[in-house]
Amino acid sequence: MKKPKVLQILSMYHQAGEKILSEGADVVRTDELDVQILKDLVSDADGIVLRAPARVTREIIDAAPNLKVISGAGVGLDNIDVKYATEKGIMVLHAPAVNDVSTAEHAILLIMALSKSLIPFHSEMSQGNYGIRMLCPSYELKGKRAGIVGFGSIAKEVAKRLKLGFEMDVIVWVRRYNETKHQLANELGLTVTTNLDELFQTSDFISLHIPLTPETKGIIDNHHFQMMKPTAYLINTARGAIINHDDLYEVLKNNKIAGAALDVFDPEPPPKNWPLLSLPNVIVTPHVGGTTVESNYKMATTVAKNVLKALAGEKPDFIGNPEVLDQ
Repeated sequence: MKKPKVLQILSMYHQAGEKILSEGADVVRTDELDVQILKDLVSDADGIVLRAPARVTREIIDAAPNLKVISGAGVGLDNIDVKYATEKGIMVLHAPAVNDVSTAEHAILLIMALSKSLIPFHSEMSQGNYGIRMLCPSYELKGKRAGIVGFGSIAKEVAKRLKLGFEMDVIVWVRRYNETKHQLANELGLTVTTNLDELFQTSDFISLHIPLTPETKGIIDNHHFQMMKPTAYLINTARGAIINHDDLYEVLKNNKIAGAALDVFDPEPPPKNWPLLSLPNVIVTPHVGGTTVESNYKMATTVAKNVLKALAGEKPDFIGNPEVLDQ
């Protein structure tokens, strides 16, 4: 029986996933991001697997008349034109909830690094300045308020660890009332609000955990930054484009808030001369929150199995546009 053809754009997160995929499909691997080259490669493909910064646009979809499946190599789908794929009856797959713990731990790492002045201490000590211990403050997390923007799977892991592990006062923002989420929040002793302004006004640490959609693009901006306490910190391990980075730069440059920690950017990777990279009150990591060895294995193998299942005519386990199944 002839294997389906899959175009793999960039590496998957773990070789185990690539091995599974190649056993069940004829895989054509490319590191090219040029649209014309991708259009040529995808012309006879049944499926596409990709990871950022690669993108599957309307133009690429139209170049693939046999296309049945598109899958991100991990969790996010913001680099795929999901709406157009759905119109064309193409399944869009991903691997949700496999990097929840990894990303949550990274967010907490950044919160702790900010509260304990880890980077300034390390920088000064590496230059022999032991006296920095008396000049740079650090703070306990116990009793401080953590504001969690969003209450999806990663946000729940962050909130649980901060509340139960660090005895913080945790407030979570949801867009609308959800009985299941409210019940879980009550069980954990969390405060739930639909008022985003309240969260920004009252929190000492604000951690962002919402997906990037047309509605959330640039949603966190100067309006919110001006409400923050001057001692408050912002942490983003979600998607860079949910923040207006020009506004964030201004409040950080002028010390209107204490600092920020960013694992995600817009664009990604950021330019070397990106203004936020030059500020002393900013910690940056290269979008590694969800990419531990353990989560990479789970993501890659989940994606590969999911794609092969869909190409075999079976219902996939994780589909980002389930409405396409009714077409």
